[in-house]
Amino acid sequence: MLKLSYTIKRQTVRINVCETPWDLDRFIDFVEANPALGWDTETTGLDWWNADRGFRVRHVQFGNAHESWVLPVEYNPEFVAAAIWAIRKARILIAHNGTFDQHVSEACLGIPLEEIAPKLLDTKIFAHLVDPRAVKEGGPGLKLEELTKHYIDLTLAEEVKGSMREIAKRYKVKKEDIWPIVRTFDPEFLLYSGMDPVIAFRLFHVLYPMVPARSRRKGLIGWEHRLAHVTAKIERTGYLVDEAYAEMRIAELLAEETKWLAIAEQWVENVNSNQQLVVAFQKLGFKLTKRTKKGNLAMDAEVLDAIDHPLAEAVKKATKAAKWRKTWFENALNGRDSQGRVHPSVNSIQARTARMSITGSVPAQTFPSGDGYVRSMFLAEEGHVSVSIDFGNMELRFLAAESRDPVMVDAFLNGKDLHQITADAAKVPRKVGKMGNFLIVFGGGWKALMEQAGVTATVAKKTIEAFGSTYTWVDKLAKKLSQQARRYGGIYTVTGRWLPVDRDRAYAALNYYIQSGSRDITARALLNLDAAGLTPYMRLPIHDEIVFSFPKGKAKELTEKAARIMEFTVKGVLIPAEGEIGDRSWGSVLDLEDSKH
Repeated sequence: MLKLSYTIKRQTVRINVCETPWDLDRFIDFVEANPALGWDTETTGLDWWNADRGFRVRHVQFGNAHESWVLPVEYNPEFVAAAIWAIRKARILIAHNGTFDQHVSEACLGIPLEEIAPKLLDTKIFAHLVDPRAVKEGGPGLKLEELTKHYIDLTLAEEVKGSMREIAKRYKVKKEDIWPIVRTFDPEFLLYSGMDPVIAFRLFHVLYPMVPARSRRKGLIGWEHRLAHVTAKIERTGYLVDEAYAEMRIAELLAEETKWLAIAEQWVENVNSNQQLVVAFQKLGFKLTKRTKKGNLAMDAEVLDAIDHPLAEAVKKATKAAKWRKTWFENALNGRDSQGRVHPSVNSIQARTARMSITGSVPAQTFPSGDGYVRSMFLAEEGHVSVSIDFGNMELRFLAAESRDPVMVDAFLNGKDLHQITADAAKVPRKVGKMGNFLIVFGGGWKALMEQAGVTATVAKKTIEAFGSTYTWVDKLAKKLSQQARRYGGIYTVTGRWLPVDRDRAYAALNYYIQSGSRDITARALLNLDAAGLTPYMRLPIHDEIVFSFPKGKAKELTEKAARIMEFTVKGVLIPAEGEIGDRSWGSVLDLEDSKH
């Protein structure tokens, strides 16, 4: 047995690495003596769905505050059996971003998500409930290295959590390429592996007491863990990809890119070289003034939009075609499993307000809105149809309910046109009134309205002012939340979630309140749909929309059932859910909606 050690603020941590089956006796004693264990896995990458294509788990680690055990499961099948036994034996498993480790354990060790989830405590969830701000927002962040630095020990974060970068340099590869090739018993790799469960264990004991009492009373800890389990099951199911459609779009975009690159080559060799572009435009007589943070002349979209020249147009269109091709279509094709499915990463608790996000092979929030250009690449099952169910005016209805504004509540209860009411008050077209309404709930102001609606500053200001004078109780709620933010440094939502608000941006409190409350309505819908047994049909949750794959013959019945489960009444104001049934592709749902309008 190999033995390593590391000191955290004068406290020695012992790391035991099994080399032979004879070492397992002491490991078994350790597990039996520790019903709650920190837990982690080291793997060859992040593509847990490709176990039949080479993805494998390398180490499985368990630990408490002062001791850990590393099982190099790729080295000996008896270590695999021991890891499976330990996962099942433990009463509590503490992990950071534990959804990934659950997927790994199911794919490589045969332990279902459903078996691990009830005993898992995820430190990412606790960290978010304590302080959800990213590092760039002045918070601790949500990554393990960031949290280690903030809550445990700066030196530990730099020396151990940051060590894989140094290990990669030693192997002369990029960090993302080191995981499958670093030697099983590389001492630095073993130290990195062995410390992870210790860090998770310590982090939990730091964070748990810090979770606000109101969040605990409201049951947010259990709520968020159950939600993470539902989204993990959605990830596991995955989404079928239409290979022929994706390849067709790739060919189109490649041809488009090639055409514009040929035009750009009259002036530059590489459209992605800022230096070449700067030199070329200066030679053409354009004066460039905008600079980057490092002091170099900038060549971003704003600069290119201001230049009236064929080179600027060629650069924009070539880079756009390349970005769309790589980010959406090639990303999906390259991320498929052996069954032709992609498995999105659904980040169930993300952003300051806890709004969910989707990354990986299905970055759905980046897809062009309102059309099926990208969405048509994703298919319902054979014999199924795609169904989209979304909430109607979720944010505005939630705002009406929480503010109890009589004009707004009356509009929703009696079917009046809220956007027209705002437009009439401001004496602007309905379209401008509608955009003004949504900008208010999304935190925008008159400048954003001026840019997006293409109106003058006077009209934009008049529209925002009309909103305030028409829905006076909204202004009362906004002032109340702003006062709380200035006084306490944040606000609590209706579900008991603590949202830090920068005191110099206290005006953002209303937006945070609405966005977080709306997110929790979607979260509630996911939990209730799961309880009703509809999770196998769910494909993606995207803000106020949930996408399904329903059997064609039962689509109408199941859509109605799911919509009724999703709809929710807040203080007497209904937040309705309405479904749209398409053909097999997700994009067909949007095409159908367009045809109705």
